[in-house]
Amino acid sequence: MGVIARMRKLIIVPIFHTDIDMGTFKERMSRIGEEQFGKAEWQRHKENIEKFWEELNKAVDGIIKNIDVGKLKIYQDGQVIDGPIGVKIVEETAEKGSKNHRIILKYIHDGATLMKTESFEAMKEEYFLIRDMMVAKTPMEAERAAKVYEERKEELLKRRDKFIAKNIDKTLKEGEIGILFIGATHNIGNELPSTINVEYLKISMYEVLRPRF
Repeated sequence: MGVIARMRKLIIVPIFHTDIDMGTFKERMSRIGEEQFGKAEWQRHKENIEKFWEELNKAVDGIIKNIDVGKLKIYQDGQVIDGPIGVKIVEETAEKGSKNHRIILKYIHDGATLMKTESFEAMKEEYFLIRDMMVAKTPMEAERAAKVYEERKEELLKRRDKFIAKNIDKTLKEGEIGILFIGATHNIGNELPSTINVEYLKISMYEVLRPRF
């Protein structure tokens, strides 16, 4: 019984990003979405994303209400810094309308601790690869940038997953609970040690979104 009580627990919450989460790429991503799927289908996708976040908010609330929030550690997709500066970034992103950051900010205000989650170097490399696709001035440039990204994205994803798992293993102590909000394409669970009890949060809208996006 004592061993179970001391075991670390991580709740993994697979997420889908909204336009707001894309930052400076927001408008460009919307244009690409409309061009690829059509305005009506892209609008339907955005509405489904909104419903997803409504369900997720309720589901996470249901889990957190049974946890001492003061002992909860929050790990967030793309979060490369913690402390006051990290919280400031979360606040600014939440103010811009990010559903994801509004949720985690709520728990930070209740006493949860925001943790550094990602490798700055890996995030920077991915940012510039995506930027090259977004700012391409010709179809040829866009195609070339997309090819480079396709060649690098799997390796970058694995690199990020390994870093996140290693960082969680290092910072989540015995008896503590962490919650990780992470893009649905990641596979952190396979990288974590058996000393961390992993629980996945799944909601109905996850299945609606997963097949296409």
